[in-house]
Amino acid sequence: MKKRYKYPLIFLCVLVLAAAILGIMLYRNIGALPDDSRFAGLPYYKNGQFVNLYTADLPYYPDKATGQGGFVRFDGYTPKGRLPMEMLDKSSFRRPEHFAYYWLGHGSAILELDGQRFLFDPVLDNANPLNAPLIAPRFQEAPIKREDLPDIDAVLITHDHYDHLEAATMRYLADKAKRFIAPLGVGARLESWGVPSEKITELGWGDAANIGSVKLTAEPTQHYSSRWTDDRNKTLWASFVLEGSKRLYWSGDTGYAQHFADIGQKYGGFDLAFMEIDAANAGWPKTHMFAHQSVQAVLDLKAEKMVPMHWGVFSLGRNPWYESIDNAVKSAKEHGLPIDVPKMGEKYTDGFTGGEWWTDRALRRE
Repeated sequence: MKKRYKYPLIFLCVLVLAAAILGIMLYRNIGALPDDSRFAGLPYYKNGQFVNLYTADLPYYPDKATGQGGFVRFDGYTPKGRLPMEMLDKSSFRRPEHFAYYWLGHGSAILELDGQRFLFDPVLDNANPLNAPLIAPRFQEAPIKREDLPDIDAVLITHDHYDHLEAATMRYLADKAKRFIAPLGVGARLESWGVPSEKITELGWGDAANIGSVKLTAEPTQHYSSRWTDDRNKTLWASFVLEGSKRLYWSGDTGYAQHFADIGQKYGGFDLAFMEIDAANAGWPKTHMFAHQSVQAVLDLKAEKMVPMHWGVFSLGRNPWYESIDNAVKSAKEHGLPIDVPKMGEKYTDGFTGGEWWTDRALRRE
């Protein structure tokens, strides 16, 4: 009789233990939520949620969704081999320069402006709370390891989705980066991961902070936030304007809307716009931008040049990895808009003359 129940009991214990471990991992990576009472007077906070300016809802049309994969990897859309990139470590960086940019893939980057070093949305693993390889997996590794990140003056977070806010990296940077700038409510996530509250500055749309001589302003995007099933839009999402010797725009995640023209009018134009180009789909047409919309957004901003980002790592739009960059370059040329496309890890500065590395047929599944 004892033998009859021995193995089922062991199996049950293993299941309980595994469930407990997964639960702890989820809890550690989801992060805390803010006290929402302090948002009550904001015009873009209604009925317990942040809201977009121009769209009451972000529609989802499953019958119109195209492609395969999404959060589950579909190898038909991934490169045949490793995309060309330049690996980085601490020796790649000295004192922050007047202007330099290192794309780390997707929406992650290191930007140096007027002697300050900014780290945008650093995600170096898979985009899910368990870092599981089957859920929003990377098809391209990051060009830098977490422990090789240089000294950072400010970490900038655009919103709390897993492909933009990584708990492990925030824990690593908690006692290393000097400041953390994030939209309203995201500070609670950061604090729960060990970032001291005195290092965190939360910004609402139109709010500004100074990092050295650089003025940083959070501006609207059209998007949403969540890290679990019960926290949609409990924290804000934002783009960033950096004003120093150059005026730069960082789009964050966004659908195409009037806010680009509003921002262009407010600031009178930009030297450069770092713009999302990938993750759009006919099934969610207002949540992200198709590449031609990204080009139009840069024109609306009155920016002199475009650097595309938010591509090359994840297959979130259910399309071949090269489709969005091909379309962005084509559309930019049609509109006479200068566009530069650095490789991951490649140092991008004034006078950049990179080639069309993404057009290598050996990397495409056509």
